[in-house]
Amino acid sequence: MTTTTRFWDRLSDELKSASERARKEAERAVRTGVLQMDLVSLRRDRHRTRARVGERVLELWGADKLETVSTDPETLRLKDVVQSIEGLIAAKEQELRSVRSRTPESPAPASS
Repeated sequence: MTTTTRFWDRLSDELKSASERARKEAERAVRTGVLQMDLVSLRRDRHRTRARVGERVLELWGADKLETVSTDPETLRLKDVVQSIEGLIAAKEQELRSVRSRTPESPAPASS
């Protein structure tokens, strides 16, 4: 009877361990997907903001005020937004590398 009990205990432990590994891997996959979507969104925001900087420069050029680009409040604000987005992108990329580099835990050795 004790051999049968140990067998079922070991089997139960193995199932719990496999379930936990699967859960952790699923969480890792979800986190990776979320980070990738965040990066897509941030890159799109950066692209749009850069385009807005270009539009602003063209407005200043059209108004013959191109020399004011470096002091224009709107241009400076947009520059700050781009830099902020680039910082967020760098942080998300680092987090994604960290999540991807984590290896699933190896199973615990079964006791006899």
